[in-house]
Amino acid sequence: MPLSKVIILSFIALITMVNPLAVIPSFVALTGGISRRTRASVALVAGIACIVVLTTFLLAGNYVFKFFGITVPAFQIMGGVIFLTNAMRTLVDDDRREYNAGGEKRMEDSDQKKAEIDPTSIAVVPIAVPMLSGPGAISSVMVLVNLYPGVEAKLAVMIAIIAVGALSYAVLLAADPISHVIGDRGRLVFAKIMSLLLGAIGIQFIINGVKPVMLEIMHSA
Repeated sequence: MPLSKVIILSFIALITMVNPLAVIPSFVALTGGISRRTRASVALVAGIACIVVLTTFLLAGNYVFKFFGITVPAFQIMGGVIFLTNAMRTLVDDDRREYNAGGEKRMEDSDQKKAEIDPTSIAVVPIAVPMLSGPGAISSVMVLVNLYPGVEAKLAVMIAIIAVGALSYAVLLAADPISHVIGDRGRLVFAKIMSLLLGAIGIQFIINGVKPVMLEIMHSA
């Protein structure tokens, strides 16, 4: 198969699983209140981390899974727990204290601390892993490893991974103007609604991970 076709097929497979557009609500919720420069740094680190993670599993995924005895269902369950935890944190948090009588957002100590946040603290986990390079994306890379075992083919897949990471960075970078358009109140409502969906996705991840484990237990019994 021509390497150009490998790149295109790999890019389509990976971008579908990475789906950076679905990460925008979580990205906005996690980076709310920090400076534009820091938010851009978070997006950049997240894009780079996504490339590093997927490339790592491309080069050594099978060895890592075999060495630690890790299964894909286990990764799905852990990813679902992280999704659900982030969703619950947004849903349970009481935002009424953040606004004064005029409806304007107050600057509190926690906001100042958040503005000085280290980009790597949230860019790598949970934005890059598992939101961008989650179980679906890693599973896709593992499939591509088996489909294209040659060195040149792996380089082609790596090019597709870099393209996916660059596109993810661009999409997350555009989350800032989108959040400004809908405003603080609209962003709050949007974040709450998307947190419900994020929690549901997390639960579905857990179900998808538990199902094969339960089937294996039933078959062994």
